[in-house]
Amino acid sequence: MRVRFLTAAALCAASALACAGGLARESARAQGRPAGELPRKGFAGVQIGPVPEDVRARLKLPAGQGLAVMRVVAGSAAAEADLAEGDVILEAGGKPLASAEEYVAVVGRMNAGDKLTLTVLRGGQRLSPTLTLKPRPFETSPDFEVLYRSVATPAGRRRVIVTRPKGQGRFPAVLMAGGIGCYSLDNLPPDDAYARILYGMTLKGFATMRVEKTGMGDSEGPPCRSPQADLREEEAGYLAGLRALKSYDFVDPGRVFIVGHSIGALVGPLVAAEEPVRGLVVAEGIGTDWFEYELENFRRQTLLAGVGYDETERRARQARACKQRLLVEKQTLEQILKDAPGCSAYLEGPAPYTYMQQLADLNLAEVWKKADAPVLIIYGTSDFLTSTEEHEYLRDMINSFRPGTARYVKIEGMAHGFERAASQRENFERRRSGAPTEFHTQVFDEIARWLTAAAAQS
Repeated sequence: MRVRFLTAAALCAASALACAGGLARESARAQGRPAGELPRKGFAGVQIGPVPEDVRARLKLPAGQGLAVMRVVAGSAAAEADLAEGDVILEAGGKPLASAEEYVAVVGRMNAGDKLTLTVLRGGQRLSPTLTLKPRPFETSPDFEVLYRSVATPAGRRRVIVTRPKGQGRFPAVLMAGGIGCYSLDNLPPDDAYARILYGMTLKGFATMRVEKTGMGDSEGPPCRSPQADLREEEAGYLAGLRALKSYDFVDPGRVFIVGHSIGALVGPLVAAEEPVRGLVVAEGIGTDWFEYELENFRRQTLLAGVGYDETERRARQARACKQRLLVEKQTLEQILKDAPGCSAYLEGPAPYTYMQQLADLNLAEVWKKADAPVLIIYGTSDFLTSTEEHEYLRDMINSFRPGTARYVKIEGMAHGFERAASQRENFERRRSGAPTEFHTQVFDEIARWLTAAAAQS
């Protein structure tokens, strides 16, 4: 039995996986943009999925060819081009489609107003509709203002999405550093974990900022899954975002915080070491060497999958040999897989190999020593991607540099994506099955209480 290995770097968590869900939301906002601002990416308005096997057999489609139209958004470009549920899209922009990722890669490069020609199979007949893409909907709220802005990095402009509380004056602010992976933070569904935290803090009087990853959403820069999209590129986006956030006329630059989740718990102190902040909240992260962490995480998840201890140790030895070549010896994936094809089962990751190699290079103690700010550390006991020991180690590490500045909170029954789960095993099974989850509200209460108190200190 092969275990699909998740890392705390698969740290996309619940928030990342849900991000596409808000695209159907309409906005009354005008679609114009300031001169020099990032153009809005195009929105086709079609939900796609695998072609059902009975449909594939009836249409005599080869395996892996085409994508089924699952839903068409009313009033969208797809609706205006008369696409319908049950259609099968064979090509987009002249490129054959075998996966949803390929479709997203084509549409994701296109701006509002661009034309996209599809090859569609409907009842055995081939059609070639052309869609004029509309702007992606803007996120709005009746309770606060949502601002779409951008920041410049050496690799291109990055979209930032800012929430501003109602009222006048300068507000404390939060920069959210999320999990690893390729996803958009635009149009977060209201029940998304990140949305619950960001919106909740805005209602408590904090401005907030999200930074889109390179090549995602409206952002320019190298594609998110390319080797150029490494850790330094991600850090550059957050650093530019933090500096911009401090410069806004409605933000108090002396009361700006970073909330880092998952891999964001490592990116947060990297950014804070370059640009001072009032404090950091880090949740479901690690404090130890990344190479060691990956091996321990592999062993933990293999056992949770029901694999016996003897087989787990056999696989752990193989994983160690493969990860040694990638993370320590800094070989490319191509080099490793050419010499050791069996390593493909142990080197799956949510980020380019260059990103993972840079993670492994970090001395986290050195990073945290430079990030001179008080810290709230949060761990949920049902998180199977990390452990209590890693968080306690992080607390002790920070307090060794700055005694009394790190506070540790353990939340019973909370898992990696801030969802409720009775145990690590239950959370593991839910993740594998895709079962729905419920947000654990205590995590917001702990974050809000700590940030509010820290912002009030003179």
